[in-house]
Amino acid sequence: MPSFFKFPPRPALPAPLAWPLKLIPGPVHSTVLTTALNVLFAGRIQESGEFEFLRDRVLAIRVRDAGVEYRFRYAGPAGFVPCQRDQVADLTITGAIYDFLALAARREDSDTLFFNRRVVMEGNTELGLELKNLLDALDPEMLGGPLPSLLRVANQCLATYERLSD
Repeated sequence: MPSFFKFPPRPALPAPLAWPLKLIPGPVHSTVLTTALNVLFAGRIQESGEFEFLRDRVLAIRVRDAGVEYRFRYAGPAGFVPCQRDQVADLTITGAIYDFLALAARREDSDTLFFNRRVVMEGNTELGLELKNLLDALDPEMLGGPLPSLLRVANQCLATYERLSD
């Protein structure tokens, strides 16, 4: 492919696509995420207690290029609940949408993303390490629902983009 038509190795979400996301209030974003997490982890929330280390800890996830922040906490059997922006986050994880997708689709190793500062943890890093280990140990195929299919589609999209950027 000619060099004048080369894609960047890690794309950012274009501003015109990020703009509508910025118009949605933060609590709405957080409510959507916590609803998805509660559906996704419903069995684990009720049975295993593996999220107990997160109980009443405020987590913030910032998607840099989308200009969106999700703020939530784990409330025990009630699952994940949204938090207000004025609640101080115990742990903040920041990254670009591409890097979060690469992490979720397991195209990139979480340690590589953290050590290269493409995904950044701030605050209680011990909590962050425990969360990272839990997520690394999860098998998305075992979670069922639409997640495995969505991750396969994300993986295919990322692979296509990577082929085009070579």
